[in-house]
Amino acid sequence: MVAPQTLRRLSKELLALSTAPPDGVRVVLDESDILSFRAWIQGPPGTPYDAGTFEITFDFQGVDFPNVPPVCKFATKIFHPNVSRSGDICVSTLKKDWKPDYGIGRILVTIKCLLIAPNPDSALDPEASRLLQEDYAQYAETARLWTEIYAAKPPPAAAGPFLPSQPSSSSSSSSAMTTRVEQNSTSKAPALAPAPASTPSDALALNLVAANAVNTAAAAATAVVVSATALAKQGITTTTTTTATSATQPASTAPPPPKKVMAGGGPKRGLRRL
Repeated sequence: MVAPQTLRRLSKELLALSTAPPDGVRVVLDESDILSFRAWIQGPPGTPYDAGTFEITFDFQGVDFPNVPPVCKFATKIFHPNVSRSGDICVSTLKKDWKPDYGIGRILVTIKCLLIAPNPDSALDPEASRLLQEDYAQYAETARLWTEIYAAKPPPAAAGPFLPSQPSSSSSSSSAMTTRVEQNSTSKAPALAPAPASTPSDALALNLVAANAVNTAAAAATAVVVSATALAKQGITTTTTTTATSATQPASTAPPPPKKVMAGGGPKRGLRRL
């Protein structure tokens, strides 16, 4: 028994899928029984499943959809690590990672991505998983052979033709990421320009500059000493600073000594020389 809310949700989703299906996905409805719809997935380009068309079945009996995912199976035989020989599918979206806002379209796109990137760690077909990890060429050859035998039949006309094969966004993103990783691993950082090596002429020039600086400083010190000596002879003192460039100031002179006064009240007159 299927709940009424489940039927309403399915009707809405299936109508949208039949009018605007995702790339490589087709759905055919049965007007007499909404639960008897059928879906097909086109083999993604660049994979061993490229030329095939795979039918997927859904079982909603006793399932509280959308709170619980439906039971999905491959009706078309396929050689794949995550698909058993009876068609059971092992993908986390249909198990622990399911969310109520997911729908039929999300399930079909997830299964299509599984054909692009199989996961050998959660295998339902041990042989396919072993070949995928140990001998990919043999795995691809076997998967391609199964596709030619079991998945060559196109979907019914009611489903409409598939559009020309286009690389899926997952494979495109994966290829772009691989290209960037390879470019990053092979590209080298630009080398820094080496510092110019010093030559004998450079060393000589540096020595001359240093010598000139020493001579200039010595000459300046000598000029300060000479200037100070000359000013001292003229009775002028100077105050030098650490830069030897302070202005000089004339030294203050002592007042003349007082004249001696004789007892007679005036200065002693000198004797007239005879």
